[in-house]
Amino acid sequence: MGMFLGSAATVKLAGPAVILSFALGGVIMMMVMLALAEMSVAEPVEGSFRTYAAESLHPYAGYVVGWTYWIAWVVIMAAEIVAASTYMRLWVSPELALVFGLVFAVAMTLVNLASVRSFGEFEFWFAMIKVVAIVAFILIGGAAILGLGPFTPIGIRNYVGHGGFAPKGVTGVLLAMVMVMVAYGGTEVIGIAAAETQDPATSVPRAVNGVALRTIILYIGSMTVLVGTIPWFEVGLGASPFVRVYQLLKIPAAADIMNFVVITAALSSMNSGLYTSSRMLYSLAEAGAAPNFFTRLGKKSRVPYLAVVGSTFFLYVGVILYYLVPKTAFLYITGIGGFGFLFSWLIISLSQIYMRRRILARDPSALKFKMPGYPYTSWMTVALITGVILTLPFVPGQRIGFISGLVWLGIVSLYWLVSCRKRFAPRLITTRRLVGLEFASLVGLRYPERDIYSGDEVGTGTRGSNG
Repeated sequence: MGMFLGSAATVKLAGPAVILSFALGGVIMMMVMLALAEMSVAEPVEGSFRTYAAESLHPYAGYVVGWTYWIAWVVIMAAEIVAASTYMRLWVSPELALVFGLVFAVAMTLVNLASVRSFGEFEFWFAMIKVVAIVAFILIGGAAILGLGPFTPIGIRNYVGHGGFAPKGVTGVLLAMVMVMVAYGGTEVIGIAAAETQDPATSVPRAVNGVALRTIILYIGSMTVLVGTIPWFEVGLGASPFVRVYQLLKIPAAADIMNFVVITAALSSMNSGLYTSSRMLYSLAEAGAAPNFFTRLGKKSRVPYLAVVGSTFFLYVGVILYYLVPKTAFLYITGIGGFGFLFSWLIISLSQIYMRRRILARDPSALKFKMPGYPYTSWMTVALITGVILTLPFVPGQRIGFISGLVWLGIVSLYWLVSCRKRFAPRLITTRRLVGLEFASLVGLRYPERDIYSGDEVGTGTRGSNG
């Protein structure tokens, strides 16, 4: 989700020390994953962390985290539109790139209004393209740094030169954390998908281990190569820094190929985000937390088309923002999305603390998978996430995300008091297969894939399709 373009913002904030930002962000992400895994194994319910929050904290907590998770996904979709439009500028003028952004938005809307039968295959292959591209980038960039093959060795000069490893100091490392968390945002879909499997006690640990491995290789590895091959101050938001690396290495056609890959990645993330957000809106409507008309299904497609249209609105907001402020649109939008994901992670961590107490009092044997170091690691995670949220006002371009997040919480809280408080059902009954399954497919979760609205079996295996 925006890692290809968002990495530019993080490098600008921290310099080569962005590697530490991604490492610390990976630790926080893993702690959240472990917390969600413990709850998913102990009580694999449909609704996942929204249900856990409603039952362990308060129904309001489940309600507000559901809506906030929805807004996080829909604004990240807008960010991907901005990213895809920006990438197109390698080949076309900025004005024509805007037209392509509109075409992308319409295309993703039409895809999500169609049947979901082929959705899993579509996202599986696009996810694989991203993974193969990142692995190739790490290998080629690593060879350039070490001077293997045809490359003149770059060495460590880009790590320690130009102001040192941490030219912006500890402050830069911490401020970059906001954008880093946006890159990691969406990994919590593993917990949701794992809770739907036949054997959560087996599949959840495997999923968590898969996320850890992918974090080390893909995120930290690619950022290490990125800041090693290109001076940190030359990284900008005008194009993907990954494409810029290939341009500097003068590899024929590699920059164009990588640009195609990052556009594909943006479209894939956009498609998964629209699928996830529309199903989230559908399920919230079923639970009485959103207008009932969002539960309407297409007669043939069995797709919640009004929920898709309601969520896709933000795709066009992204196109408009790209037109108005093309240089800063990505930062503005990801600030809002970052707040949404961080808030959702905070609620997940708090839910685990209080749900553990409830499970121990009721049935300790249900804790087949435990978060290590509880309660110290749990409270540490809460503190770290809170700290990252509090840095939002101090990050250039991210203050609007913090303010918008607080305004959003105020709006949904008012809606709760006026309309939802007495009719909200904590256990949402049709959240199965809500998530984009990119992460689940890559760590090898196995389950029967079904269209939850028609009951038709799509296929069985690891393929399916949350940065």
